[in-house]
Amino acid sequence: MMQLSVENLTICFGGLVAVDAVSFGVAKGELVGIIGPNGAGKSTTFNAIAGVAAPTSGTIHFDGQRIDRLPPEQVSRRGIARTFQLVRLFRSMSVLENVMVGATSSSHSLQAARRRAVETLEMLGLGPRTHNRISTIPLADQKRTEIARALASEPAILLLDEMMSGLNPQETDEIIALIRTLNQAGLTIVIIEHVLRVVMSLPQRIIVLDHGRLIAEGSPQVVMHDPLVIEAYIGRKHGLAELGGPP
Repeated sequence: MMQLSVENLTICFGGLVAVDAVSFGVAKGELVGIIGPNGAGKSTTFNAIAGVAAPTSGTIHFDGQRIDRLPPEQVSRRGIARTFQLVRLFRSMSVLENVMVGATSSSHSLQAARRRAVETLEMLGLGPRTHNRISTIPLADQKRTEIARALASEPAILLLDEMMSGLNPQETDEIIALIRTLNQAGLTIVIIEHVLRVVMSLPQRIIVLDHGRLIAEGSPQVVMHDPLVIEAYIGRKHGLAELGGPP
């Protein structure tokens, strides 16, 4: 049985079909990537899984229980945590205070939340930043803080939305290493990503969306040779080398 199962998910905003009958599953311990051009429905799919967007039709099950009509706080308590494409931290608060916000959903007291937050920050190498305000730290550390806040809730599945955006190559490599370490420790992870070297090297399996529809699914090597995927990104007249895959 899949840990996460999305079945015929459709989300409409007025006359716009943002997600069109998308179905996929994620097994426990997998690291899955969701890719696609801008407007493909990737973040909207994440929003539905996290309880932020209500499906027009279709279902979402987590550990065998239907969750697609639950509010975000209940989805979080069941074990699904996410980050956002644009960092959503409390900029006037410290790194520790931001991570404590995530820890409160899985802790019985503020003291326990603080302990959990401190442990998570140390694990992610953010110990020296503990008392810094978010507004004073670099973007890469802000993204690590957002991951820490999600992890502090002790999730079973972590949804990461374009964590590499705005980072330089060294910072990207560090986040890649962090994600790989978390997955190797047993955490199920689903990432949305545009950086193609990340897409090719990190996920075990890729799901490709285009105009709200699932057009391909499989290993990075297979998916990046799929004519539909190449066309969705750059059009038929260009080659795979321009997409970023192997020639």
